[in-house]
This record gives sequence, C-alpha cells and structure tokens, in this order.
Amino acid sequence: MSSSSSPLRIGFVMLHTSPLDVPGTKDAGGMNVVVRAQAEALARAGHEVRIFTRRSDPAPPDQVELRPGLTVVHLAAGPARLLAKGEHESVMERFGELLEVELQREPVDLLHAEHWFSGIAALPAARRAGVPLVQSYHSIAAPVDSPLTDGERPESPGRLAGERRLAHEADLVIAVSEAERRTVLERLGGDEDRVRVVPLGVDTELFHPCATRDCMEDRDWLSSGGRPEAIVVGRLHPLKGFDLAIDAVAAIDAERRPALRIVGAPPPDGDDYVRALHDAVARHGMLRTTAFDGALRRSDLAERIRRAAVMLVPSHSETFGLVALEAAASGVPVIARAAGGLREAVLDGETGMLIGSGSGTGAEDADDPTVWAAAIDRLLGDAELRERMGAAARDHALARSWDASAARLAGVYREALGR
Repeated sequence: MSSSSSPLRIGFVMLHTSPLDVPGTKDAGGMNVVVRAQAEALARAGHEVRIFTRRSDPAPPDQVELRPGLTVVHLAAGPARLLAKGEHESVMERFGELLEVELQREPVDLLHAEHWFSGIAALPAARRAGVPLVQSYHSIAAPVDSPLTDGERPESPGRLAGERRLAHEADLVIAVSEAERRTVLERLGGDEDRVRVVPLGVDTELFHPCATRDCMEDRDWLSSGGRPEAIVVGRLHPLKGFDLAIDAVAAIDAERRPALRIVGAPPPDGDDYVRALHDAVARHGMLRTTAFDGALRRSDLAERIRRAAVMLVPSHSETFGLVALEAAASGVPVIARAAGGLREAVLDGETGMLIGSGSGTGAEDADDPTVWAAAIDRLLGDAELRERMGAAARDHALARSWDASAARLAGVYREALGR
C-alpha cells in the first residue's frame, strides 16, 4: 500500500468517450474536460496516470503519451468506429476483459471509473486485481417517463440497475457537487459514508476576461449601439435546452435582441434535434443573427466565451455545469436554470441569475421563454450590473483550480486504499 506521500499508480476508465476527443463532438462533453484536467494535474503532482478508453478509430496508436506520467491506452473492444451511446453496453464485458489483461501486465493501485459503462466494465477487473474501484457518474439516469429535469434518459437497458449497483459495490463514489451527492443518496440508495464530493476546478489562465484590442473594439461597438452576443455551449442534445435558448432570444424585441452563438455538435444520434434547432432559428427570423459554430478547440472556445456579453445555460439537468464556471473565469455573467449543480456554479444575483427558484422566479418559470427573455434583456440593458457580475464571477472562479481538485481527489484515493 502506498504511504500518504508516495506517488500513486492511477487508472482512469473512460469506456464510451476518449480524453482525446474535442468536447462538444461525439459524446464528449464536460466529463472529458474534467477527467483530462484532473489526470494532468495528478501527473504534474508526480502520480503515474493511465486513462483506459475504447478504440473508436483505427488510426491512433495503442498508447498515446499526453505528458510525462500520463498515457491514454486504447482497448479494442468492439468495432473500431464511433458507436451510438446506447451501443456501448454490448462491449462492456469485452472491455473489462481487456482491461484485466492490461492490469496484469502493468498493475495500478486503484481504478477510477467515469460513467456507469466504465464502472460496470471495470468492477470485475478491479476485484480480480485486488484494487479499489472509485466511481464517478457525471450524470445519473432518470426513468423514461420522468421530466428532463430529473436527468438523462437511460440510453441502454442496463443503466438504471447498473448505476444503482455501483452505488452499493464501488469502494467510494465521487460526486462533483452537493446536488449530485444528494441524487446518489436519494435515487440510487448510496451509503452516505461512501460518497465524497470533489469540487471541480477551472483553468483561469485559458479562461480569462477579455483584454485584447479586439475586445476593446467590441466594447466600443456596443457603446455605439452594436448588437451584444449571448452564447450557449454544449452537446446539441435536448437535455441541454438549446431550443429554449433560441426561443428566449426570439422573445426579445428585435431592436434589442442580442446575437446568439451556439457552440457544440450533436452526439452520434442527434441529427433530428439539430435540424429542429435550425428550423427554429429560421422560423423566428434569426438567420442573420444566429451562428452555429460546431465544436471548437479549447483555446477557440475560451476566445468565444470572453467576447460574449452573457452565457445562457438552459440545461434541464446538470451535475455541476462546468461551462458556467468557465464563463465565470472569463468574467462573463451567466443566466442558468436553477437545476442541480448549477445552483453551486452560479451564485444567484452575484455572478449571474438563476431561472426557476432564483432571481425572483419560481419553478414554473424555468421553461418559459419570456421569463428568460426578461432576464437576458435586463442584464444586457444594464452595463453596470453586467460588469459587477462579471467581476464577481471572476473572483468566484479564481477560488477554484484543477490542482486543488486533483489534490482532493488524491486524498479520496488514499482513503479508498486505506479501506
């Protein structure tokens, strides 16, 4: 067993998505950002980290070194192509077998599974290797007949049972927010003594307030009557509420209506929703003032965010809402649904506004585009309020770092080893 100061050998398990994928493409999203950032911080701290992921493309080598101490390992479970999310349940068993072979060849001190696919695949391998399994969910499924605010739909038959099993059989469960912790306890029947909250960090060097000449020109343009920009970021999936963002902006009087920038790409089975979004933009007469950027590299995303006047996060459900914290680091106020961890990512009335049980709105207002429109109009019409919230948001983000998040994570790992 490792001492309290010796480096750890850590295996992250990411079956259905790769840390090499660009967030906003395929099934890559906040989970990819979190895992890669924490893994890099752990490697910087001297730990040896491997991320095991399914090969979805024949081109990359079996192992890719991202930095000293951090390697991505591709396991050939299933066809070497992109799978719809629900198809991954069929490759879990094979992935677990290949993972076990890797652990025999090069042991780890513990495994950290990301999402339920990974946890169920890794559980037998961890038990046979005699190492602890730590589980993160990132999102927790809700029954198919429940509202979207309860969370994602179970995209494959075993998800509801699999998540509950992991809540009882993983050595420790890690939540990213108090909201997710409550969901693990109440919906999955988790043991309070075995659930730990590890706060997320944010890269405050990459995501920073606008200070370039371009930004000064933006401010001059706005002060002379130019159209400000609202931005919404994420996978183009109904859970993220992009349709509500479009309807909300459309509900603002055309003379004051901001431009809308939509950043992200659909998951493999999301084409119908994307068509509906484009149709909504056309129906509202917003073709000239709406941009669909697709998925962006992190540096380009950071540039887009800091040049926006406001970020909208209308997600029906979020375990935390990392993109809201990235906007905060950029000095951009956020208008978000008062759902899940967004209540922790956005300080209502200080760093932004929460719609639905926040900022003077009730739960019945959360899906009303006119309520969102009023909040957007108010914020964009009050430069002093916007600047005050932006400054408070930056301060809020500066209190978080990925190194601190990784240090807390390493503490949880040592606790699991001590059990």
